[in-house]
Amino acid sequence: MIPKNTKIGHVLCVLLSVCVYLCVVGVLIHRKSQRKMSERMNERLEVLECEIRSEIRQGFVDLQTENSDLIQNVGAIPFLDYKHFALKIFFPEVCEHLLDEKCQVFSALIRDQTFLTCFVHALEEQKYFSIKDKCVVASLLTVALHGDLPYLTQLMEDLLQSLMDQPSNAQPKLLLRRTESIVEKLLTNWMSICLYGFLRESVGQPLFLLVSALTQQISKGPVDAVTEKALYTLNEDWLLWQAQDFNFSPLVCAKLNVLFAVGTEGEVSESLEVNALTCDTIEQVKEKILQTFQRKFGFPYTQQQREIDIGQYISGKLIFSNKIEKDDTSIAYGAA
Repeated sequence: MIPKNTKIGHVLCVLLSVCVYLCVVGVLIHRKSQRKMSERMNERLEVLECEIRSEIRQGFVDLQTENSDLIQNVGAIPFLDYKHFALKIFFPEVCEHLLDEKCQVFSALIRDQTFLTCFVHALEEQKYFSIKDKCVVASLLTVALHGDLPYLTQLMEDLLQSLMDQPSNAQPKLLLRRTESIVEKLLTNWMSICLYGFLRESVGQPLFLLVSALTQQISKGPVDAVTEKALYTLNEDWLLWQAQDFNFSPLVCAKLNVLFAVGTEGEVSESLEVNALTCDTIEQVKEKILQTFQRKFGFPYTQQQREIDIGQYISGKLIFSNKIEKDDTSIAYGAA
């Protein structure tokens, strides 16, 4: 007869063996499932990489084939004269004000560097002095001291030294990263003044071609008319993640034959072919028509976008509408 303790020991050994076996089987099954999942993920990544490589190759080919067309049809570079260039840089929102006697007295007072430095520091310490207000003050100072650049440069150097001495700017890498002070905007204006000749004579045309090419590439994909986010963008923050289906192929896109109104008796210009997306809004189609016009003729259209309308020729009659058909359509373009 087997002792009771021996039976219990045998049972425990069997249970322990079963537990060990189950653990080993579970580990093997888990490893196998993890390996299969890893293989599936690798396959998906490879497929995704192949798709991305194909899109990059196609985009590179499109860019190479269309670059010559852009260069040939760029026309005259719309350079601004120095007065309007400075006005656009200093005051993007133009407004006119008349000078009074107090402004003239204050203009003489800012020639005192000690007063002007204290004045700028006092403005910076104001709690409700916004960044936009600081930019306006910096632009006004630049215009007021534009005739005496050495004095403006010395003032800017003193303000920059004060900015670097602040405890919050202990890290040199973080300095001047954001235009959050008067002196930072002052530095931007000062550099714009000094670089105007270089921009106009050396890098103006390449920069204009770069911006034109980027605009052309962005317009090939959907652009949200409200948020202005685009599918083809260089900035991830402005990427249109949920882009609806669209077509840009010359065979399936909205291919418009545009005619421009000439004179007041109904005459029209020669036909201009414009490619638009099937998801474009009316205003986006107008913008693409204007861009195509400038690329072909080398100068902008005489009327602004808000002043024009598009219409459709039906049975020889021009009918303005709020919709553009997706098939090939002859479109007339004239004053609203």
